[in-house]
Amino acid sequence: MLKIIGLSRIHITLIDLEGKYGRIDGGIGLALSNPKIVISDGNCSTDHLGVSYCLEEDYPSHVGLGHTTQVRMAISSLYLAKRGEYFKSEKIIKLSGRGGTSGVGIYAFIHGGLIVDGGHSTKVKPKPLPSDFSPAPPPPLLIRLNFPWKIYLNIPEGKRVFGKEELQAFKREVSGIGDLSRVIFLKLLPAVIERDLSDVLDAISLIQRLGFKRIEVEMQSEKVKELMRLMEKKGFHPGISSFGPCIYTFVQSRKEGEELVSRFGGFITEPNNNGAKILKA
Repeated sequence: MLKIIGLSRIHITLIDLEGKYGRIDGGIGLALSNPKIVISDGNCSTDHLGVSYCLEEDYPSHVGLGHTTQVRMAISSLYLAKRGEYFKSEKIIKLSGRGGTSGVGIYAFIHGGLIVDGGHSTKVKPKPLPSDFSPAPPPPLLIRLNFPWKIYLNIPEGKRVFGKEELQAFKREVSGIGDLSRVIFLKLLPAVIERDLSDVLDAISLIQRLGFKRIEVEMQSEKVKELMRLMEKKGFHPGISSFGPCIYTFVQSRKEGEELVSRFGGFITEPNNNGAKILKA
């Protein structure tokens, strides 16, 4: 029997939906060990590829953890593995049909870790569109780093943004892209490499008010935004993953994470620095 052990992901932000210098999109995000997608060879369901499979582990869709991409990548991996092609990265990505906006989900599945992609040339994608509406090819992978800290997640009641509402969001005017780029490339990424959690969390806090992330935060419910304010007051800098409602922050230790859980609920998880796995029984 074949089994695909997948993952979920945090999407920290899209970088540039303005396209002023000939590229749009660009994404940064992080692979998570849990929650995760686990599928096995079986006769429970059939995918559009004609793959028969059983979904052994799952998590909610449209909460900001990249469910659609992770399911499609896992099923594409199973499809190829059943034909003797194990972890053919380019084929998996192509079969999944994902990566038309951000490349975080597809590269998190393949490589794990913290991912930065290079967005799309406006020659192939002239205007911003969400993945469900974008036929663009996957963006190039620019950076992949091991991530050293634990992650606190909380999925409060909030808006689940997808479909036409998501499409309309991509038509809104963005601002602060220059500042956002500086925060990502000259604060967040160097701080990850230097293992400076304080600077990483400062960067996450700044990102919530810049670029497309500001729009994603604005669209969330008051309950989600209130939880973010309460966490900030207690000294824990939160971010929204994708459109949310999933909120995250990073912690140095399980003890610190448990303090958050005792105050606000939610749970602690680990980064996935290896990517998805294929098991053969």
